[in-house]
Amino acid sequence: MESSMKLFKFISSSGIISRRKAQESIQLAMVTVNNVLVMDPFAEIDPLKDTIRLDDQKIILNSSTSTIILYKPKGFISSRSDEMGRKTIFDLIPRKPFLNHVGRLDKDTTGIILLTNDGDLSQFLTHPKNKIPKEYIAKTDELISEKIIKKIEKGIFIGSGERGRAKIISQEKIKNTIHVKMILKQGKKNEIRRIFKFSGLNLIALKREKFGNITLDQLKEGQWRELTKKEKQYLDKITRKR
Repeated sequence: MESSMKLFKFISSSGIISRRKAQESIQLAMVTVNNVLVMDPFAEIDPLKDTIRLDDQKIILNSSTSTIILYKPKGFISSRSDEMGRKTIFDLIPRKPFLNHVGRLDKDTTGIILLTNDGDLSQFLTHPKNKIPKEYIAKTDELISEKIIKKIEKGIFIGSGERGRAKIISQEKIKNTIHVKMILKQGKKNEIRRIFKFSGLNLIALKREKFGNITLDQLKEGQWRELTKKEKQYLDKITRKR
């Protein structure tokens, strides 16, 4: 191990976030070195002697990467901590190894969320240019008309100067609700909820069922599992790892 490293490089080498995110976190005053706030990403640190914390969590260099799948229940937020004391997804997984969530699901959305200490993988999976498909089931109280479907698939205004777009795969009536299967490839904040709102549709519940080719499999709400060999091969393939 090097006796001296740039601070941002040390953080990204831990695998929890990418180099770009490491630099941003430092500049946002989220990093301390020996309990002293440091906002220069290029500050020199000694990885053998210095104690570095990100968002008050001690960073330890990992010799291997880890990625898990969590079935997020309703009522849990996608954050490491919460000033309001709400439950977080990190209450559901082991404290070690130190993992970060790949993207987010809002508090009321359930379903699959990945957590990893591979910063490059996280960056790849969340970058809009890579268009990783995420499959959702949205429950509503009426069939979506062909006119609205075309608008959603073409892209509609969803506020804040943004447009939301989703592919509607199917609609199925189950008891008194309509289950709409849809795919997102962008991932703007609360995109499906905003699509429904600006389309005049009532969203009863939302669940993410697939992240790329990765599914929940047999998981129940609140449970997590390691990636299967096949899922690891899939991620290796799409990220062009060798």
